[in-house]
Amino acid sequence: MRNGKTDSSSTMVKDQRIFEKGTHKMNDTLKSSWNAFPKSIAQRYLKSFGHPSQDSQLVLYEVLEKLGPKPMRLVDLGCGNGNLGEYLTEKGLAFTYTGVDFSDVLLDAAREAFPSGNFVCDDVNTLTNLHESFDVACYSHVIEMLPSPESSLRAASRIAKKIVIRFFEPPAEREDWVELLDMDIGSTHKVPYLRRKMSLDYYRLILSKIDCKQVDIYRSTSKDQIHVLHFS
Repeated sequence: MRNGKTDSSSTMVKDQRIFEKGTHKMNDTLKSSWNAFPKSIAQRYLKSFGHPSQDSQLVLYEVLEKLGPKPMRLVDLGCGNGNLGEYLTEKGLAFTYTGVDFSDVLLDAAREAFPSGNFVCDDVNTLTNLHESFDVACYSHVIEMLPSPESSLRAASRIAKKIVIRFFEPPAEREDWVELLDMDIGSTHKVPYLRRKMSLDYYRLILSKIDCKQVDIYRSTSKDQIHVLHFS
């Protein structure tokens, strides 16, 4: 307070620090959860354990096949155990692969299963450890589980010419909802994870703030959607 008046700039700085502290605490909780997988489950995750929609995975491949130069420089954000890289290799996509995740146990499983890939331990909300550039940054069933999709997409837009998002909860809600749910990791206990239902207004706001010029939308036979974000 100065001369009997509240210093709004000081209040804003304080509020920002409180927000950042809360965000960091949430990230720590989520990182602990995704590092809690037993080794055997980490190797099977999204393969024979917690398997996602195969139909939308095929649509994702078909979309990537049409994008960019070949071989495509692809970065898989929230790569887990590298199952997407394995799948795209099996389908014959011409690409070089970098996977990014903050779970050491899932990255260890990825390096073992997909030794030709390059794997980086980093937080996909910030991407502070990633210094290369890519043709495509891909989120495959990941964006809905991030505490700050805006921060992550902004970071991805700095390193990639295009962004591809595979949604299991497409942004179609009237309001933005975030839940903290229990995740089965195949052991005697469950761990918390974040799940978001993104509003269309919030999604459009993010796209505007990261200067996205165009979005192409592809639909699968399931609820899943594939969005391609263009920046030029």
